[in-house]
Amino acid sequence: MQEPERHNRKDRPSRMFEPTTPTKENQVPIQCPQCGHNYQTPIISIVDVGLAPQLRSLFLANQLNVAVCPQCQAAVMLEVPLVYHDPKAEFLGIYFPQQLNIPEREKQLMIGELTQAMMQSLPTEQRKGYFFSPRQFASRQSLNDAVYGTMGISQEELDRQRRKAKLVEQLVVFADDPKGLQMMVKSNDAQIDGEFFSILSAMLEQAQAVGDEKGAGRFEMLRENLLPITTWGKKAQKQRAAIEALQDATTAEELVDRVAAADEDVLGAIALALRPNLNYEFFQSLTERVDAAEGTEKARLARVRDKLLELTQQLDDAAREELTMRVTLLHEMVNSPNPRTAVHEHVEELDDMFMNVLTRNLEAAQQKDDQPLFQRLATIYDEIMQLIQDSAPPEVQFINELLMEPYPDGTRTFLQNHREELGPEFIEYLGQMADDLAAREGDEAAEMVKRLRDIRSQAMLMV
Repeated sequence: MQEPERHNRKDRPSRMFEPTTPTKENQVPIQCPQCGHNYQTPIISIVDVGLAPQLRSLFLANQLNVAVCPQCQAAVMLEVPLVYHDPKAEFLGIYFPQQLNIPEREKQLMIGELTQAMMQSLPTEQRKGYFFSPRQFASRQSLNDAVYGTMGISQEELDRQRRKAKLVEQLVVFADDPKGLQMMVKSNDAQIDGEFFSILSAMLEQAQAVGDEKGAGRFEMLRENLLPITTWGKKAQKQRAAIEALQDATTAEELVDRVAAADEDVLGAIALALRPNLNYEFFQSLTERVDAAEGTEKARLARVRDKLLELTQQLDDAAREELTMRVTLLHEMVNSPNPRTAVHEHVEELDDMFMNVLTRNLEAAQQKDDQPLFQRLATIYDEIMQLIQDSAPPEVQFINELLMEPYPDGTRTFLQNHREELGPEFIEYLGQMADDLAAREGDEAAEMVKRLRDIRSQAMLMV
């Protein structure tokens, strides 16, 4: 993917790059290099993934400190000094762009100010020896590699992914050129695999995130044009078609009929997509078909049954292992001296499965009237909800705060106090949220739809 244009300001750096706190931004002035428009944009100079874990993915995706011109939508990556801290890995890195051309003494002074600002945000007991010997990096890529290293990703794996990312950039030139794309695929087909398509999708999402609609369109075009002409893409399309063909099966017998007729090379996708349906009754019915068949068809059906049994066993074993890991993690958090800190230390492991385990344990503790356990579980739950709230886009956070106000007086007062933030885009966003919720079933969704539309009516009178 073509990165946002990199931009260096001519002002004295110490005036522009005042240290932020690990969870707050500074607003700085910038002039768009494309259209000349002057505007304010936020920058972050301290990335502490212990306090703000959502910043890690933004940093690694090159979406941190990217300014988007409100007039021409040009994306500009700001080259600013940055401190990256991961307390779990005991890693402290400082990125100082070489192109800033700052004298060494002033550079070291700024590095000291950044490090000091970060240390002051932490309790004394969390300030450890590695703070006094931070690693310095002269390029984003070298810091990125070091961060990936703290996540257990080897340099060899990174180099492989970068080769595939470069191949994406080469192929996207031919996104709308069928003949040229076909020629490129012929010599690179083995490299265009699942990992390649994952990287392509990530680059598409990054383009969308920075408002590069043209780039996102070309990535999407490339993905769709590659699927029917690459070995991996053809297999993926075949698997997708096989799954879609099973979706409208109305009875258990019809499902068995269609699975039994499927090609053996799509059984893995079928098992993954339909695991809840592949139950005892399903395999009993399939076995009856095996027993009733003869010759080569009997052997083929037996292979289908045995392969599906093997695949479902593997899926079940993996699910049990994942569940055990989440139960163990929750146990560690509950028994931690500080459950809130434990949440931040394990933020990347907090998925839907963990939340299901947490919710079930909360319900069980409440039923048993085990108040000490319930309070610790509730603390963990509240901290996770706060993390989700903090990582939500600003407009979502704004609406969440608005929805907490009582209607109509509280919401009216809230809107009046934030009148300068209201506008056509906000009105449209409220309407879109209501329309999306209206497609869901249930009284709770219907109630929220009505509330959103009522608030939208209030806001329209103030715009």
